Amino acid sequence: MSPKTKLVLIILVVLIIALAVVGIAYVTSKKAVTGPDGAQTPPPLQGEIETAPKIGRFDLGEFIATSRDEELHYIKIQVEVGYIGSLEKELEERKAELRDCITNILMKLNIQRAKEDYIDRFLHKDIERELNRILGKSTSESRIVSVFIPTFLIN
Repeated sequence: MSPKTKLVLIILVVLIIALAVVGIAYVTSKKAVTGPDGAQTPPPLQGEIETAPKIGRFDLGEFIATSRDEELHYIKIQVEVGYIGSLEKELEERKAELRDCITNILMKLNIQRAKEDYIDRFLHKDIERELNRILGKSTSESRIVSVFIPTFLIN
C-alpha cells in the first residue's frame, strides 16, 4: 500500500469518527431538550413565572452573653433576621423581647457547644424557631425565614 493511500485512509477514518461524535452529541442534546418521553415543553411565559417573595432584613444588634463554662467566657454575636411579609413594624415594637430571647439562648451555651452550633447553623435555626414562637408566626405569610450572624466572637 502506498503512503498516499494510507494517508487518505487515515483522513477518512478520522472524518468518520468526527461525524459519529457529532451525531451522538446531536441525538443526546435533542433528548435533553425534549425529555425522555419525547414531548417538548415550552418555556413558561413571563406572566406565568412565580416571583419569589421579597425578603426584608431587620437588624437586632449585637449581643454579649456569658457562657455556662466554669471559667468566665463571653459570646458576642450580631444578629440580623430575614423576614417575609409586613413584619418590620412588629419587629421594631417587640425588639426588646426578641433581644431577651436571643440573650437567653446564648447564656444556655458553653463555648464548645456555641462553636459547634454556629458552624453547623443550629444556632441560626434555634434563634429563628424561638423568634417565630414569640411572634406567633410559624406557618403564616409574615414570618422570619432566616437568621444571619455576620459577627461571632468568643472571648
